Amino acid sequence: MKARLLRWLPALASIVVIVLAGFVLWREVRNVRPNEVMAAFATIPAQSLLLAGLLTAVAWLALALYEVRMLRYLRPRTGWRRPFVTALIAYPLGHAIGFGAFSGGAIRYRLYTAAGFTAADVGRLIVLSVMPYAAGVGLLASVALLTDPVTTGLAVGIDAAIVLAGGGVLLLLHGAYVALVLRRVRPFGRWWPAFVLPSPGLTAAQYLFGACEILGAVATLYVLLPPAAEIGFATFLAVYVAAVLAGALSGVPAGLGVFESVLFLAFRELPAGALLGMVLAYRLVYELIPFVFGLLLLLAYEAWSPRARPR
Repeated sequence: MKARLLRWLPALASIVVIVLAGFVLWREVRNVRPNEVMAAFATIPAQSLLLAGLLTAVAWLALALYEVRMLRYLRPRTGWRRPFVTALIAYPLGHAIGFGAFSGGAIRYRLYTAAGFTAADVGRLIVLSVMPYAAGVGLLASVALLTDPVTTGLAVGIDAAIVLAGGGVLLLLHGAYVALVLRRVRPFGRWWPAFVLPSPGLTAAQYLFGACEILGAVATLYVLLPPAAEIGFATFLAVYVAAVLAGALSGVPAGLGVFESVLFLAFRELPAGALLGMVLAYRLVYELIPFVFGLLLLLAYEAWSPRARPR
């Protein structure tokens, strides 16, 4: 009975998050008209949209550069073109489809096995590919929580002492992880001898490029905020991370609906139409355009790759 409950616990947690998010979203948008959302979208300055596009490019470029570094960690003499293009396909498509480790992993399997990589190599690449996100989110969230716990607590509806404690625990966990990496510890010993922590150099790359990705994503949404949203960047970073984690826990592709519900709770003073217009612009710039670009790259690969053509 206990084993069965543990097996169903992740699914139950996702259902609870989706139901709560759906209730919040329905409560906030039930009186909003589509023309209000489009009017709010139209009022976003062109300079803000252009800056959001540049910040989006920085975020995805950071992941592409990490993919190159990651691949050269396993095969030092590997060229940069294949991993660079693979990242621009796998990361946006995995983010939009959901369960990025699996959906993006399937794309990596297709592209890297065509280059002679074994399934074991691709499996290691898939594990390493998700680590920058965890490193960047955890590190930046801990810094954001510790920087201004009072304002952050008010924004997310949590006591400042809990926010401060959460930031401290996160920072300690990352410090412990880095210590294990530096000491070259095998965390699972003889129970899972194949699992080896990455080298200190690759770990530094994971934190660097992961932080660049998260900062680019947060800044993309931040520059699209309406003028009435008076919030510091550090506090907004904590709100963004909470929204992203809730979306990831739900399992919904790109956290659709769940992400918005957390923003509604954090920005209660903003009109719902203005907030939805901002999120619409964000999803267009940061998610839809990279998704279409990655899909076109994948189609181009399938059309012109020698391994993809029928003999």
